[in-house]
Amino acid sequence: MFTGIVQDIGIVESIYRNENSIKMAISSNLDKAHMALGASISCNGCCLTVVEYFQKSNKNVFVVDIGYQSLALTNFDKMIVGSSINLEPALRVGDALGGHHMTGHIDYLAKINEFHKISDEFWKLVIFIPKQYSKWMVPKGSIGIAGISLTIAGIALEKNEDSLIEIMIIPHTYLKTNLQFCASQMSIEIEFDQSVKAIASIVESMLPNYIQARK
Repeated sequence: MFTGIVQDIGIVESIYRNENSIKMAISSNLDKAHMALGASISCNGCCLTVVEYFQKSNKNVFVVDIGYQSLALTNFDKMIVGSSINLEPALRVGDALGGHHMTGHIDYLAKINEFHKISDEFWKLVIFIPKQYSKWMVPKGSIGIAGISLTIAGIALEKNEDSLIEIMIIPHTYLKTNLQFCASQMSIEIEFDQSVKAIASIVESMLPNYIQARK
């Protein structure tokens, strides 16, 4: 479990590509206590397991294996040595719940429609979301983007019922995450709010019976 409060920007140190998977080493300023063998770390919002740990040039480095399902829903297959990754260690009992509940299971790899500065300090992020995911979004609701807990400022519906969601990025979030390296037309990882998904699932399962009972 994670909260979407990014604690460090990791740097890709090495990538070994196999036919259907990747082994990636990531350096970080996170405490090595978070990098124990088998520990979970959110990497751009994707929950990955530490399979190896070592130190390099006074930095902590952990290694993860990324399978084909995760590769299909993330940007990992596009990364190179030096790429940046948002990192958050798994939540522990007693930790602050500063964002919202996130599982680290990516739902969709979205496209950034717009990303630009709207004042001296703030940025506006607009992301395209297909209509099949619209039921999982609400205005002022939470959404996980590249492992960051953010708030949906607005939703614009297209004629074909696809959506454009608008998110305001404050200076702290911009500077403390890899959003500072993002631009329009790039892809980005999305995890929809688990509570909204649960409610939508219950409503979908109950609605047919309710309509039938009202007839």
